[in-house]
Amino acid sequence: MSYDWLAPSRAQFSRLSAQLPHALLVTGEPGMGKHILAMEMVASLLCDETQLNQGFRQACGRCKNCIMFESGNHPDFHYVSSERHVDSGKSDESAHLEYAERYLEAFEKRGKRKPRKVISVDQIRALIDNFSLSNHSASYKVALIEPAEAMNISASNALLKLLEEPSPDSILMLVCNDTSRLPMTVRSRCIALSIDAPTITQVMSWLKSQGVNESNARKALAICGGSPLIALAYSHSEETVNFETLLVTMAAILNEDAGAIESREILVKLGAPAVLLSWLQMVINWLINAVQCRAYQGEAPWQAYNRAFAKLSRKLKPASLPALFQLYDDLLLMKKQDVDVVNPAMLLDKWLIAFAQRLG
Repeated sequence: MSYDWLAPSRAQFSRLSAQLPHALLVTGEPGMGKHILAMEMVASLLCDETQLNQGFRQACGRCKNCIMFESGNHPDFHYVSSERHVDSGKSDESAHLEYAERYLEAFEKRGKRKPRKVISVDQIRALIDNFSLSNHSASYKVALIEPAEAMNISASNALLKLLEEPSPDSILMLVCNDTSRLPMTVRSRCIALSIDAPTITQVMSWLKSQGVNESNARKALAICGGSPLIALAYSHSEETVNFETLLVTMAAILNEDAGAIESREILVKLGAPAVLLSWLQMVINWLINAVQCRAYQGEAPWQAYNRAFAKLSRKLKPASLPALFQLYDDLLLMKKQDVDVVNPAMLLDKWLIAFAQRLG
């Protein structure tokens, strides 16, 4: 499945194709389709008979290399990921994760330990060894590392060998959600290919084509900050209802329709403390963005299209920004205290009282 909002990124890749860089860094917010775009580019590089489609050299899907790629056993494609990413299928679409198994410890050998979050130095070293071999049938050897920020320091340092001394006819792709967690030594050696957020019209139209009604689409978009694929998942989830309850409850506190303590009793039922804390952090960040947009007459953020959020943010003025920043910092400190261990109700009470006093 492909997505219309990826067209500018496909066009950028096509422009680069005239003189392909040996390393690409695909970036963008979660839920934008980075995995899909990366796989389209991989397929294009492996294909023998690409076809021009809206300026993008699209894989034909019929040649020998395309058939091997789709069947999961193309010898010139290498996919390096973390155990957690592979076991949970955490990509925009989980197709082709079987390639990553080549670089992971066999499932039966892991025992009862939890899946590792990191991409290890051993995985990168194995990739370097495989990249030193000649191509089998395609014009390029292609490696995809996803999520690139999962590499530990040793793995990142080992990858520099591939970046500084690329193998002939080889392309390295890194897919990254958070480039700040990727060492500058790695980032500076890649050409960035960023996926821009689609417009509201694009996403609403796409969600409608997926069978989501307008009301649910607006609520889901408010939660995910405009990421289409995450919005689609939320639109069929109870999380949308719970998040709406959170926004309504916070608005009631600001409008003095409800007290902080009784509101806490509602909020603690919505989810685990760590989840609730992340939601509160998200909402305060949105409020900061909404106030700043209003102050500078900028474009309204996604959240303005959610009625509950609009009611929550309506009362706030630019003078509220210092209090909002302090509330956000307080949430960061709470996160460090591990709310699943410390009394979460006590922490939440304290924060909600501060929320009401500073913004009320």
